[in-house]
Amino acid sequence: MWPMVVREAVGSLTVYDYGDLERATSCFSEEQRIGNSSVYRAVINGSAVAVKRVPGEGDVGTEVTLLGRVNHSSLIRMSGLCMHGGYTYTVFEFAENGALSDWLHGGEEEEGRVLGWSQRVQVALDVAGGLNYLHNYADPPYVHKNLKGSNILLDACFRAKLSNFGLALAITDDDDRGGPWMTRHVVGTQGYMAPEYLEHGLIGPQLDVFAFGVLVLQLLSGKEAARQDDDGGGGENGKVALLWEEAERLGLGGGAGDLLDKVTAFVDGRLHGQYPLDVVFAMLALALRCVAREPRTRPSMAEVLLSLSGMYNWTINWDPRCPDPEGSGTPHE
Repeated sequence: MWPMVVREAVGSLTVYDYGDLERATSCFSEEQRIGNSSVYRAVINGSAVAVKRVPGEGDVGTEVTLLGRVNHSSLIRMSGLCMHGGYTYTVFEFAENGALSDWLHGGEEEEGRVLGWSQRVQVALDVAGGLNYLHNYADPPYVHKNLKGSNILLDACFRAKLSNFGLALAITDDDDRGGPWMTRHVVGTQGYMAPEYLEHGLIGPQLDVFAFGVLVLQLLSGKEAARQDDDGGGGENGKVALLWEEAERLGLGGGAGDLLDKVTAFVDGRLHGQYPLDVVFAMLALALRCVAREPRTRPSMAEVLLSLSGMYNWTINWDPRCPDPEGSGTPHE
């Protein structure tokens, strides 16, 4: 029996036969498995897809409901689902280049798997467009709540798509709270969670804005959102260094020469200096606004999208090979 929330949304999706999914994934073989995830490569009706397998119903109700209602090129497309043998299987479009995190945190030995500057700005613009759509054009609006590098997928053209909507929260007017919303069940990934969420369980669009700021800092630096501090002694009790706090300490004050040295040291060395400094400074300033400790001082995603559109235009002038980001910020694609 389908859960009620799934039955309400399933009309717009294909209900797959389990046998078809089993054949398409070679019986969910390790060869078809993507990394250590619960997602498998498959080919259905001649098209490459990704099949996600989770025990029970998981968070599929939220994901099915949301993806059944939205339509934007920066949100991963769900084509259908299946429930069989105590598992729920969801079928998505296949993102050929995998997770953004795999491209940002590779070592020097993976020099070939490095995003260039223009690609990084495009990724930021795509993600901002997807979040702006969720916050301002979806009906009802949603907060993603789980934005991070591993939940940003890259297609064959390195265009970014938001995925994993299991924690997403619909922002409705059915009560008198007026927002922000509050929870005692704080769930997320270290380094991406905003202070007001960690300390008080407060939820609102600014939660996504904060995580987006961390993501931009990762695009700039190539660093993890949270890592063991070199001076923290390591080990289980070692101090954890948060990227947004590191960037916060950089600041944008001080002498021009000192600031230039600090910023260039912060930027991913695998770019080998191939980036326009004015755009780097602008993106860093935007990211710092997004990770402001006080949520009321953070920009909206609409403001962020507008700022990034300008930065992408600057990048086009610096690198004319950039494609035209047609429709990155439009409500429907």
